[in-house]
Amino acid sequence: MKAYRAILATAILATAAPAFVSSASAQNAPSPPAPPNYKAPVQKDSRMGLPDWSGVWNPHERNMFDPTAFDRPENKGKGAQDIREYPPYNAQWEARYDAKLKQNSQGIPTDPTASCRPGGMPRIMTTPYPMEFVILPDRVDVLHEISSQVRRIYTDGRKHTPADELDPTYMGESIGHWEGDTLVVDTIGMKGDTVYDVSAAPHSDKVHEIERIRRISPTQIEDIMTIEDPVAFTKPWVVVRRYDLKPTWKIQEYVCEDNNRNPIKPDGTTETGVVTTAEK
Repeated sequence: MKAYRAILATAILATAAPAFVSSASAQNAPSPPAPPNYKAPVQKDSRMGLPDWSGVWNPHERNMFDPTAFDRPENKGKGAQDIREYPPYNAQWEARYDAKLKQNSQGIPTDPTASCRPGGMPRIMTTPYPMEFVILPDRVDVLHEISSQVRRIYTDGRKHTPADELDPTYMGESIGHWEGDTLVVDTIGMKGDTVYDVSAAPHSDKVHEIERIRRISPTQIEDIMTIEDPVAFTKPWVVVRRYDLKPTWKIQEYVCEDNNRNPIKPDGTTETGVVTTAEK
């Protein structure tokens, strides 16, 4: 139990420098103000005037989905294993989340990624590992270091797959379009057995996300996420995240299974922190 609590605390509160990256600058420092009327540079030789987001970017905020959770008075003075999100859950899903939080406080693993399962969308856009944006005429690829995952956002004018033909996946189905230098992304079809972050805040497989992503300064990209979940929420949840340019970083190979020293076994125990019935 103590081992898992230590892992959870580290995951939430650490500065989250990416694995194998040697030059980690200070994360979580106050964001510099965006220059007024800033216009992102345009790709060289781009006939479509697409913006230039080249380079490696790392989440600015700490490892909770909504960075304002750390500022909530309800979280003040709590240990990392007790910090929680405040999504607009209905009563049924609030109770489900409360059950997960109780398990966290008891040292019982609740985060599926502890077993090397992908975090999926929308979580992957807030996981504290670097990413690259590859902007093409017909799509935007987001190359994530974590588990070497790739997110594809199609900007070729296609429509979403009909709901009765759509199989939920970890990344979901992302369809985007450009409004000036802002990428507007509509994502559906996300798996319902993933969670928002290490606190295991859950969502249903009906979760729907709209993102407005743009470069707001020479060194930052902003992602305004509006999340709807007709099964779990009473109203939309708006979360704003920023990503810092890391000029000296590069994406490394990340294979979770190669370094998983503390896997969760089917009975809920781990190799180093066994949770007994008495401890529950």
